[in-house]
Amino acid sequence: MNLFTKTVLKFLSIASLIAQVFCAFAGLMLLFAAGALLLVPNGVKKQLLQYADLNSSPSLSVWFLVLSCLVALAIIACLFIIMYALHKIIGNIYEQNFFVSQNLTYLKLILISITSFTILQFISQLFFVQAHAYNVSGIFSDSWPSLIGNILLLAIVYTLYVVFKHGIYLQDDSNNVI
Repeated sequence: MNLFTKTVLKFLSIASLIAQVFCAFAGLMLLFAAGALLLVPNGVKKQLLQYADLNSSPSLSVWFLVLSCLVALAIIACLFIIMYALHKIIGNIYEQNFFVSQNLTYLKLILISITSFTILQFISQLFFVQAHAYNVSGIFSDSWPSLIGNILLLAIVYTLYVVFKHGIYLQDDSNNVI
């Protein structure tokens, strides 16, 4: 493995660790926000609901916001799991362990997390539509190209999964012959 590849892998490893820390911090803030929504006084809840432009009953609207926070927390958990598995795969590749069963397990975890992320993002979009809130976040876009991009990412990760699965089979076959 040349110096450029090692440098890129180290950079990606550090970037995935930073992303994990960021996701953990964001998740804690969302837990705090969801808990705070249940504990704040009614006057503050009313002002918050007016700001969020939710005109239904205050108790129902607060639960709507809490559910939105929990869906956002699940989305962040999916991103954290993806970054964790990616960090582990990068570590294995850095140590030149390419076709090992751990990488296949981590790819499966990434595949499940991206699928969950896509479903949760769709649910989040339904919450935004219910609240008549559009273009709320640049990160979780509510457009068809975003959904198509997620499906394309799923196809790429699944293809990598199949390649690694076949590579592990060939590696085991080669080890048994020698």
